[in-house]
Amino acid sequence: MTMASLPGLPTDADARRYAIRSYRMPAKVFHWLTVALVMFMVSSAVIAKQLNDGYWSDTLFMLHKTTGVITLAMVLMRLAYRIAQGWIAPQPSRPSRTFLHWLLYAVIVLIPLAGWAGVSDFGSREIFSGFTLPVIWPEHAGYADELFAFHAYLAFGLLALVALHIGIATQDYMMRADDPKSRD
Repeated sequence: MTMASLPGLPTDADARRYAIRSYRMPAKVFHWLTVALVMFMVSSAVIAKQLNDGYWSDTLFMLHKTTGVITLAMVLMRLAYRIAQGWIAPQPSRPSRTFLHWLLYAVIVLIPLAGWAGVSDFGSREIFSGFTLPVIWPEHAGYADELFAFHAYLAFGLLALVALHIGIATQDYMMRADDPKSRD
C-alpha cells in the first residue's frame, strides 16, 4: 500500500486539481499595486464623504479621482500584459475562478468609468497637477447623482468580489498545505 492510497490523504489527481499556479513577477506587481490603489480609493472616498464639504474633503476627492485614473490605466496595462503573456487555461473543474477574475477586471474598469462619467456630468473634472479629465458624459445632463450612486454600488460590489477572491485564494492555499506532496 502506497502513501497516496491511504484513506484520507489526497491523491495525485487531487494534488493537480488544487495546485496553485506560480505567477511571474510583473503579474504579482500589477496585482499588489492594484490592491493598494483600490484600498486607497475606497478609504479616501468613504472618509471624504464623511467629512462632507471643506478643504480635506475636496483634497481627498481630488486624490480619489487621480487615483481612479491611475487605477484604470494600471488595470488596462495589467489586462494587456495578461493577454500578451497568454491566458492560462482554466482547470476544467474550476471555471468559476476564471469567471471571477474576468468579473473583477470588468468591475475594476467600470468603477472609474462610472466615476469619470459622474464628474463629467457634475462639471468637476479637475485632478491634481492642473490636469483636467476629458469629458466622457455631457456636462450638466442631470444624471450625476445616478452615476455617482452606480459608481458607489459598483465599488461596494467590488469589495464583495474581493472578499470572495480572498476566500478562494485562502482555500486554495489551505488545500495545498494539506497536500503532503507540495511540502518541501
